[in-house]
Amino acid sequence: MKNNIYCLFLLIISVGTVSGQNLKNESVLKHYMPLYLDIPAEMNVRKGYKEINVAGGYASFRDFKGQRALVEYDFAPTNRLGFEIEMPFVFVQEKHMITEKGLDDVIVPEEGGTPESANALRLGVNYALYSSPEYKTSVSVGFFNELEFTPFKHFGHPLFEGNVYNPFVAVAKVFGTRLHTMIYTGTATKHSFEHQKLATAVRFNTILAYRYGKGTRESFLGIESNQTWSGHEAGQMVLRPQIQAWITEKWKLGFVYSVPVATANQLQASGFCRVIYSVN
Repeated sequence: MKNNIYCLFLLIISVGTVSGQNLKNESVLKHYMPLYLDIPAEMNVRKGYKEINVAGGYASFRDFKGQRALVEYDFAPTNRLGFEIEMPFVFVQEKHMITEKGLDDVIVPEEGGTPESANALRLGVNYALYSSPEYKTSVSVGFFNELEFTPFKHFGHPLFEGNVYNPFVAVAKVFGTRLHTMIYTGTATKHSFEHQKLATAVRFNTILAYRYGKGTRESFLGIESNQTWSGHEAGQMVLRPQIQAWITEKWKLGFVYSVPVATANQLQASGFCRVIYSVN
């Protein structure tokens, strides 16, 4: 909890500092947003931005497999400041009996890495601290707060079993007119309400994407690298090649496939599809 308050304080100080600077340059620098571990809204978001995402996928682990779904709404009440409301759901089936030790294999799961079905309420905020169309570079900071409901078979007893605090910083740069890059990193601290314990993992994500298409009819081919380290686990790394395809001015379709490189939770394979609708 102290870490959470400290990160919020730093975020507020950063936002207040930038707000006092001259932000008259209204040209918008666009960056590719990762499809798997995304950030709220988008970098350099403009006032009135609204977007709805509906997604689904699957994941297969050594001991269990499952399906994942989410509904997400992003919006921006003012320039540079974006918010996200997300409801992720995970439905899991055990492949065989799992020991109690297996329940704690993953501190902060990114694939629903627990042998019990669960869902959560995820709230996020993102603010663009710096954006330079001249250098094609942007920097933003943000925060996710994820309230974890109890698994479905114990739902409501109690209602919530934990909370995940996730401050982050993202730096993005466009090389030329088509090559998009991003480094997106932060910590994820899980607070268990039952045991009153905190467990922290460090996340480091990189994104490389190539834009093709003309004008607003742009699509992307990219690869997302998600790495996680925590106190008593070996580091985890998953590569996620992806494609975001332009359908119409308001509709986009994204596909993600996971290639495990090193995983403590024995991820074998997973896939993900995201339908994106621009409201405005």
